[in-house]
Amino acid sequence: MNVKPSVIHTTRAIYAMNWYDISPGLIYVQKAFSLTQVQLGLLLTVFYIGVGIFQIPAGYISTKIGNRNTATIGILGLGIASLVSAASPTYSVLAGTRFFAGIFSAMFFSPAIGTLRSATSDSTYNFHVNFFNGSFNLGAGVGIAGWEVIDRLYNFRTGFLVAGLITIAAAIVYFIALREVDEEKIQLTPTRNLISVLLNRGLWIYAIAGTASVISENVAAQIVVYYMERALGISSGLASISGTLFLVFGFVGGIIGGLMIGKFRNVKVFFILTTTLTSILMIALAFFTNIYAIYAIVSILGAVTVQGFSAIYIIITRSMKEKAQTTSSLSVVNAAQEIPGSIWPSIFSIVSSSAGFFAAWNVIGIVSLAFMFLVFIPPARRRSGSGSSPVETKLSRL
Repeated sequence: MNVKPSVIHTTRAIYAMNWYDISPGLIYVQKAFSLTQVQLGLLLTVFYIGVGIFQIPAGYISTKIGNRNTATIGILGLGIASLVSAASPTYSVLAGTRFFAGIFSAMFFSPAIGTLRSATSDSTYNFHVNFFNGSFNLGAGVGIAGWEVIDRLYNFRTGFLVAGLITIAAAIVYFIALREVDEEKIQLTPTRNLISVLLNRGLWIYAIAGTASVISENVAAQIVVYYMERALGISSGLASISGTLFLVFGFVGGIIGGLMIGKFRNVKVFFILTTTLTSILMIALAFFTNIYAIYAIVSILGAVTVQGFSAIYIIITRSMKEKAQTTSSLSVVNAAQEIPGSIWPSIFSIVSSSAGFFAAWNVIGIVSLAFMFLVFIPPARRRSGSGSSPVETKLSRL
């Protein structure tokens, strides 16, 4: 594999570790600061709020200072935020550092894909997008497993400290290794470019149509362990395996998806297949109670979730009139998915507590499937009758 894409993928995995370095330490954080469960949940919420609200500003910044510089600031800031989290004297300071960790995370993702597009050829880009998304799952899996050991043997502050030092080192390597990547210059001004992307109806359609992947990542991957323990009476050790399988097979699915997607002349078909399967698998969790059946469902779910995200990114980036619009377009897609995506865990919890887990799995699966049908909306026509816009015409053909 080319060194430059390898550096991007590795940094992406390290970036993911910082998303999950807090998860194994929540029980220790709660004890250290005498927190209620609501306060503990807010630590996770403020991070995702930062990730969601800063996606579009991050894309705007990248058009001014470049993808590499923006992503480097993001990964460096994420590392520093982790170090400050390690030294947080109070709960409020820790919550603040997690919020800023979310903001800096937003500055890495889309610019990194923009750099990836510049560092790869058109023939290998599809594969690398899938590998890029799979790398997140690999890093998340390592983060959960590794930090659980560190937090248990030492304390949660040591976990944050180690994560911060590794991430800062990764930022330095990222900046140096990618210094020779030629980034395309966008022809529009940053403001006009952002307006152009925001007005792209096709982009919004695909972002919302891909809700299945968002729900799967934010709900299924997070709650399936609790569901197995609470509803099925499975021990925590056996139940936790399901979370690991989701992440591991997400990485495997990213590689397989990268090899498969090139065989589809129309990426839209690949998107429909993976998104439909994601929805069906979440519904299936309501009907199967055997532990091995759940392991199988969760494993496949992890793989197709990553593939669904990748299909969206490929469709959107290839539809842009300019290659340099990759970052700004994906920043809008991520904002459109992550901001509303943060409410789905709460919706699932409300439905499961009032109507049961069977109803909750069905609700999120059926809603996900319903959103997918948005891709069948025909492209918008110009009022003058001159036909579709160039971008939306490309979207209909992908």
